[in-house]
Amino acid sequence: MNRNLFPHIIWILVASISFILGYKFFPAGDGRSAKPVGLEQGDLSLADGKSLKREGKGVSSQQGKGAGSEIGRDALSEKKTLSDLEIESLGQKLKESTNPIDKRLAFSQLLQGLTAENALLIRDQIKNFDAGSPEFKEFHYAWGSIGGTDAIMFGVDTVEPDMSPALSGWASSDPQKAIAWFESLDMENDSSFDPLLKDRKMKAEDLRNHLMGGLVQGLADTDPDLAMRFVQEVLDSGNKAAHGMMHAPISAMIRTSSPLEAAQWASQLEEGFVRDQAMSRTADHFARKDFEAAKEWAESVSSNDGAERVIGPVTKNWASRDPEAAMDWVSSLPEGKAQHSGTWAALNGWAGKDPAAASDYLANMPDSEMRNVAISGFSDRLVWENPQAAMTWANSITSDEMRNDALTRVGRSWARKDPKAASDWADSTPGIPSTIQSEIENVNRSKRKN
Repeated sequence: MNRNLFPHIIWILVASISFILGYKFFPAGDGRSAKPVGLEQGDLSLADGKSLKREGKGVSSQQGKGAGSEIGRDALSEKKTLSDLEIESLGQKLKESTNPIDKRLAFSQLLQGLTAENALLIRDQIKNFDAGSPEFKEFHYAWGSIGGTDAIMFGVDTVEPDMSPALSGWASSDPQKAIAWFESLDMENDSSFDPLLKDRKMKAEDLRNHLMGGLVQGLADTDPDLAMRFVQEVLDSGNKAAHGMMHAPISAMIRTSSPLEAAQWASQLEEGFVRDQAMSRTADHFARKDFEAAKEWAESVSSNDGAERVIGPVTKNWASRDPEAAMDWVSSLPEGKAQHSGTWAALNGWAGKDPAAASDYLANMPDSEMRNVAISGFSDRLVWENPQAAMTWANSITSDEMRNDALTRVGRSWARKDPKAASDWADSTPGIPSTIQSEIENVNRSKRKN
């Protein structure tokens, strides 16, 4: 035998024996890949990233209307019992890790293991987070979804605003019980609320509105229609705080529906302030996502009641790119509120893009109500670059009522931008309405107080 072949034969024998031993003692079994060393079942790390995606741990997912919370419902439904030591270990990683992914994975594991029994210990792990942080809000949302009133009333003795996100969580998981609890509140005669109302001197109305904001957010996460009906009822009762709460269900519809579906939903709401706001926001979103489709839909509803809330945002979006084409389109619409809304929006957008070209266009428009509306939109935007020119344009409006409204708005904006210059202009310009001077003075007084 050739002695040069001997080493190669030895290596072949070693490899063959190793294969046979491996096959006998370490079979492939069911074909599943082995878990990396050091990862126990249920552990989450970058090495197990595929299982994160597969099992939904720590990953927020929208599953149609009501998915809502960033924590994701799947993460809460797959409970893994955590010992106190495991909770504290995850909390330590959450506090000390400088890797944002590792921190998020640790937080996700804590949420996944959250129960009514261990909620207080887990809260200890996130208590140093800022009250405005996602982690703080999401923990209380998750606790509220399983703990209900216990999670909410825990916040009575804390300084952080944790009652609202806890009520959001409860409302998302059991909306009717959450509504019933909220509507039965009698804080002034319930000693449970004394730490807030008596010790910290919080007004009952302010606390109620704080809680109501959380309730509406949770309702919006699970049922935007129910949330909107609730907001409408609060508005009808005369509580103006609900004005700021309608945005939660509108945002939920925008987030969970197609742009067209959201716009159609808004147009079918009860006539009034809520519908106006919903139509404006959904139309603006529609135009940003799919302008051609939004324009086509806006044309189809241009004669409908409330169409001005659709035409305005669509036209403004168009005017930011091609203002003259936007004006041509608006001019072809049926005369009325919708056309005026589009005209105002077109010239307002044009003033921000090319004020010189916009002013040339205005100069060539025949005297009409449409021109007055165009000047109003133009001057409202021009005031931030050239307030005196904006005042001059506003003063050229031929309709007395529209001119006074435009001058007042421009004067208010000018006073916010440059109080002294606005006052000097008002003092040196004869014949301007007293309401404009009063508006400028009010803004100046307010700025001096602040």
